[in-house]
Amino acid sequence: MINAIQHIGIGVRNRDRSYDFYKNILDFSVPLSKHRGKCTGMLPVIENDEERDVTIALNPYGGGLVEIFQYISKKPKEPEKIDFSSNGYLFFGLKVKNIEGAVNLIRSYRGAEIVSGPDYFTPMKSRGWKTAIFRDVDGIYGILLEYPESNVGYGTGRVKIGGVEYVAIGVSNIKQSIEFYTKVLEYDKIVYEAEGTFPEWDSIFGKDRKLKRALLTRSRKPEGIFRHFLRGGMIELIEVEGNSGKHLYDGRKWGDIGFMELCFDVTDINETLEEVTKKGAEIIVPPYRQDMGMNTYATFSYIKDPDGSMLEFADIHRLPVPYFLIRTLVNPPLIHFAKKIGIIK
Repeated sequence: MINAIQHIGIGVRNRDRSYDFYKNILDFSVPLSKHRGKCTGMLPVIENDEERDVTIALNPYGGGLVEIFQYISKKPKEPEKIDFSSNGYLFFGLKVKNIEGAVNLIRSYRGAEIVSGPDYFTPMKSRGWKTAIFRDVDGIYGILLEYPESNVGYGTGRVKIGGVEYVAIGVSNIKQSIEFYTKVLEYDKIVYEAEGTFPEWDSIFGKDRKLKRALLTRSRKPEGIFRHFLRGGMIELIEVEGNSGKHLYDGRKWGDIGFMELCFDVTDINETLEEVTKKGAEIIVPPYRQDMGMNTYATFSYIKDPDGSMLEFADIHRLPVPYFLIRTLVNPPLIHFAKKIGIIK
């Protein structure tokens, strides 16, 4: 059973430098796994059994996690200039309180950049949604989302940046992709479908570029091991006028620099794979068990969407400490205090 968006996977140049940004600026301050070793299970898509350094971390305000991944047995391949008319993962979104303060916080970090905003998130302007676009230290695009329904609060006050709440995916045929994500992955609630130009995104898609957009979420509440932190997440499908037909990861391998995967938390991975293949999904990486470090173990598998974007399933077997301790201790006041006195570095 699919529970929720669990994490996004990001290939980086230097794991320590990238994680410093995600930990100290974006508040992914609770590592659940750190591991250096082979990624043998991924041989169907990477061909050579490379060694990598990886950290997966949780944000105490909840939402999806981040995976920071660096190849160390080879030099990770740099992306070409990002063409936002391509298919694949375009950017991810973090929930925030006080978007203006969050913008200033990101600006303060050397190597990160605010691209535009804050602006209104046009399709949800009537409900008060605001957004801003940023680039992390590896040039990967993200957005901040401030909206009343967020459980990190809304409006002015102390800056709060929460976990991954949103992922934007470029697609070649939005109707086909809506069918896939609603039926196969059970993101069955369409928040909106919109078509036209959207000024908040002029800086990345180009001024007056016409887009078709559909924002999907789940009607079922999250279950599984992370149910107190994950809220299901939102997936926005975007078909750009003049879609290039290319995929953003063309010419690179999984784990090279860029936004490499979207991962879903699942319960009983074999049953989940049986269900999604019955609905037409193709398994591209069969299930494999992985030691993730820090006493974290999980089984992973991958499918792909109609345009070839990799979608990961993760079935967690063991975490560093019992889950009730994570639920009890991973809350913002305790985490901020632990950082202040040096327990978390």
